Amino acid sequence: MHVQRQIWLVAWLPLLIWIVSGSTALAESEPSNNPSVVERIGSTAKKVGNKIEQGFTKAAKKIEQKKLGEKLERKLKKAARKTREGFEKAGKKIDQKLKQ
Repeated sequence: MHVQRQIWLVAWLPLLIWIVSGSTALAESEPSNNPSVVERIGSTAKKVGNKIEQGFTKAAKKIEQKKLGEKLERKLKKAARKTREGFEKAGKKIDQKLKQ
């Protein structure tokens, strides 16, 4: 009984190994029309990355064209000047109240 099992294994095991290895080799050699899930996710991620990059490039160009940096600088300087003038005015009023 033990010898028969070994003969069976010796006869059938190589056949099974050959079938499995042949099917994997066949699967690898056939061109895949349907991309795998990982490939689809990868290509989608690349597309999204490209779109984000294009969006940043467009935004940078618009900022350069509209000279937003210069406009922002002028606005900040104006706000600082107005704040300084407001503090000076408030200081003068406080001095006037204290002198009375």
